[in-house]
Amino acid sequence: MSNKTDYHRTSPVVDPTSGNSNKTECHDFFGKRGRAIIIVACVLIAIGYFLMSGQGNTLEAFNPDIFSTTRIVVAPILCLAGYLLVIVGILQKK
Repeated sequence: MSNKTDYHRTSPVVDPTSGNSNKTECHDFFGKRGRAIIIVACVLIAIGYFLMSGQGNTLEAFNPDIFSTTRIVVAPILCLAGYLLVIVGILQKK
């Protein structure tokens, strides 16, 4: 009975021209462009959540700033744009 559980057995890729047999080659999942898009997307998401934050209401006082356009329109749009850019960055070809 054979054991067929090692489907993805991997070994380091050795560059024969380097002279160093211990050097392994690293394969990048995202290209430079995809990585840059994902970084910009993460910054947009962080800015969106930062714009949504702030003081809320207390039992003693009502803060009308919780209904500002920045908190309920601009910040969610920035977060949504950031999440969509993450998808674009992941699907971006190298």
